[in-house]
Amino acid sequence: MATYTTYTSVGQAEDVSSLIAMISPTATPFQSMVKNEKTSARTFEWMEDALRASADNKKVEGADASTITISPTTLRSNTCQIIAEAFAVSGTADAVKTHGRATETAYQLSKTLN
Repeated sequence: MATYTTYTSVGQAEDVSSLIAMISPTATPFQSMVKNEKTSARTFEWMEDALRASADNKKVEGADASTITISPTTLRSNTCQIIAEAFAVSGTADAVKTHGRATETAYQLSKTLN
């Protein structure tokens, strides 16, 4: 029997973050900036923005205000991935006495979670 999946499903709601990530300036490594966010769709989107470059924008007292050019945020997206691994341990391997572990299944499971 075929499994109905999100690849053929129609009418899925978009999943867009309500936060705007400021991507510059940054002095910390990328990994320390990564945040976790719960998703509710296969494709997740977020907005990024950057601080504009510094400028010589001093004015004398009483000067007229001037306008600057502004830019919109950038919409980024990523696709969630399901990672699945399976293993099998025989009942006998779990039943025999072993060194350093209670059961072979528990030991092998702890190695796959890393």
